[in-house]
Amino acid sequence: MERKRYTLDDYNKEQSFKDATKFFIVYEGEDKEPKYFGTFNNLFFEPKKASILHVFEKDTNVKGSQPKKLIERAKSFIENPPKSLPVTPSLDDKFRFVLDVDQHPKEEYPELKEYCESLIDANLFISNYCFEIWLLFHLDEPENILCKTSKESKTELGTKHAHSKIKNYPKGYLTQEYILKAIERAEKADLNKGDYFPAEKSTKVYLLMKELLNYSKINIEVIDPKII
Repeated sequence: MERKRYTLDDYNKEQSFKDATKFFIVYEGEDKEPKYFGTFNNLFFEPKKASILHVFEKDTNVKGSQPKKLIERAKSFIENPPKSLPVTPSLDDKFRFVLDVDQHPKEEYPELKEYCESLIDANLFISNYCFEIWLLFHLDEPENILCKTSKESKTELGTKHAHSKIKNYPKGYLTQEYILKAIERAEKADLNKGDYFPAEKSTKVYLLMKELLNYSKINIEVIDPKII
């Protein structure tokens, strides 16, 4: 029997339970990041205990990827949550913001950081230059990553992915071995550990992954997991 291939429309329709720990992740993009975290959710979370739900542009009609737009999107999502959500978000849920440096001026980020601090449980995780930096750490050591721009990051990831033995993305990246190695490498590359803003060719996403792993069943073998 052919497996169902999940799309973005399926993410917010997964069954979730009111007593589960809920992570609402606010993205600037709707491609790589939600696929990665959506697959992690399916592979490593027991729905009764923890669940990742996604805050997309289409959920609020707040368009744009700038830090200010993510604030507006989160506010709209909390005040007027989509009717399709299996649970209603509240201010005491965990809100996690995942975004890139990319083309946004650095001076726009403090306001988003302040907004996170104004919520009961929220945090900001930035990748510099882009989310592909986090993905590259699944494949190689920081000193071997050569890119100097967001565009070069994407090209380098494509090349290294092709040379790897991983058959698909993102499922192939989401094994215990790859995740823990990526965390180790990202932590080594994080030269600004006391700052929320990452150095070049580094990412704070590893901190989010360490948090998510605390709620996961990563030490339990996953049999025939759902795929994207």
